[in-house]
Amino acid sequence: MVEARETSAKVAPPNAPATATQDAGPDARRRAEAIVARMTIDEKIKLAHGLFPPMAAGKTTDTLIPSAGHIDGIARLGVPLVRESDASLGVANQVEQRSGDVATALPSGLATAASFDPEIARAGGAMIGAEARAKRFNVLLAGGVNLTRDPWNGRNFEYLGEDPLLAGSMAGAHIAGVQSNHIVSTVKHLALNAQETGRMVVDARIGEADLRMSDLLAFQIAIERGKPGSVMCAYNKVNGDWACENRHLMTDVLKRDWGYRGWVMSDWGAVHSTAKAANAGLDQQSGQELDKAIYFGAPLKAAVADGSVSQARLDDMIVRYLTGLIETGAYDTPMPAAEAPIPYARHATVAQDAAEAGIVLLKNDRDMLPIARTAK
Repeated sequence: MVEARETSAKVAPPNAPATATQDAGPDARRRAEAIVARMTIDEKIKLAHGLFPPMAAGKTTDTLIPSAGHIDGIARLGVPLVRESDASLGVANQVEQRSGDVATALPSGLATAASFDPEIARAGGAMIGAEARAKRFNVLLAGGVNLTRDPWNGRNFEYLGEDPLLAGSMAGAHIAGVQSNHIVSTVKHLALNAQETGRMVVDARIGEADLRMSDLLAFQIAIERGKPGSVMCAYNKVNGDWACENRHLMTDVLKRDWGYRGWVMSDWGAVHSTAKAANAGLDQQSGQELDKAIYFGAPLKAAVADGSVSQARLDDMIVRYLTGLIETGAYDTPMPAAEAPIPYARHATVAQDAAEAGIVLLKNDRDMLPIARTAK
C-alpha cells in the first residue's frame, strides 16, 4: 500500500526564470539555417566535435572550466561557446575538478519517480538548471530515462524506474524544469543502456514492437513533454549497430517518426567512425579525447570533400545543433561572466521536498516480506 500525499503545493520555487524564452518551431530552424549559410566549412566542423576539458589543455583560446564538455563558439556570427556539465541529480564536480565547488544534490531519480508527481520533477530540474547557469554552464547532461531492467545496473539510481509512462512523464517534467533557465537539457542514453556488465559493448537484441512499447516509448514521452535541446546516444549496440551509428534509432525513429528538431550528441567515448556515424544521424562527437580518434574533426572534413558525407548532411548537423540552442533560449541568453550567487538554503528545500515526496509506506499484507511481526 502506498500512502498518497499532495506535494506540489509545497515545492519552493527555485531562483531561476519561470519560463524559457523559446524561439518556437520553424522560425528557430530557419534562423539556424541562415547562420549556417554564412559559415565556412572549418567553422561547421568546429561545431561538430567537443572537447573533454580535463584532457584538452591548450586546444582552445576560450576559458576551459573543468567539467564534462566544451564546444567553442564562433564570435563573428554570434554563436555562443557551450559548456557542458553532468547530470540529472545536480551539477557534478567529479574528482573535485573545481576545488571547493559544491552544488545541491537531489535525491535519486527512483525517489523522484516514487512521488508520481511531475511538479516535483519539474521543480528539481529547475533548481539544478539554475545552479548550472550560475556556474556558467549552458548544457546540462540530464534527462536520464533508461528503464530499470537489471537491478545490478550501477546507474539505476539516476533513472526513473521500469515503467515507460512514468519514466517518460517524470523525465519530461525534469527536462522542462532544467530548460526554464535558458539552458539545454539532454535526454539520454538512446537506447537500452541498462546494465553494468558489458555496458560499453553489449548488443541489445529486441523486436521493433517491444522496443517501441518500452524504452523508446519512455524517450518519446520525455521528448514530447520536455522538448530537450539534445538527445545523447549510448555506448552499446542495438540490434547489431552501435547506438551512435544506428540509423534506425537516430534518423528513422527520432528524427523522422517523432519529428525531433534538436541535435544528437554522442556519449563520451561512444563514437567508432566518421561517415557511418554521421550518415546514421549523429550530429556531434562529444568528449572527443575519450574516443580513439577525433572522428568529427579532420576526418569529417575529408569525408565531406570526398563525398562520403554530403554537404547537406554536414549542414543539417550544424543546423540541428543551433536549433537546439535557439529553441531552449541558450543561444540568446549569455552565461554570466563570473559565477553568480546561489541560494543554497532555498534550493535545499526543493531537494528536501523531493525526498519527502518519494517516501513510500509499505504494508506487509499476508506476510509477503520476510519480517518478523515482533521486529522493531
